[in-house]
Amino acid sequence: MTSRLALPLAVLAVAVGSCSGRGDAGPRRLPDDPTRPYVVTAIDYHFHDAHPSRLLSPDREVVISNQGSNVHNVTFEGTSFVRDIQPGERLSLGAIGELLPQPGRYRFACKYHLDRGMRGVLLVDGP
Repeated sequence: MTSRLALPLAVLAVAVGSCSGRGDAGPRRLPDDPTRPYVVTAIDYHFHDAHPSRLLSPDREVVISNQGSNVHNVTFEGTSFVRDIQPGERLSLGAIGELLPQPGRYRFACKYHLDRGMRGVLLVDGP
């Protein structure tokens, strides 16, 4: 019985450790998998994982997921891209380099919640 519990408890310990702070080192994060979509989550009045901490390759799929109870919006500055996202909906932007073709820092916002600071940034790497 002990051996059947050892692995699930070890996995739980790793998961809890990954979510908790580590002193001055900050939280541990799982490594990024560039073969999977990069997901930005809209919840409450905030975009999670939409801050310049990771360069995205131009062929990386980006998905915006609305996990909140309000309609949100994604509007990229300097482009004509404006889309609403209903609660529970996932919006695929496709390969980010098709929407944002030059390397750089791209700001976006929810036009409905600008007054609450609902903004984000994606960093697109070069080819």
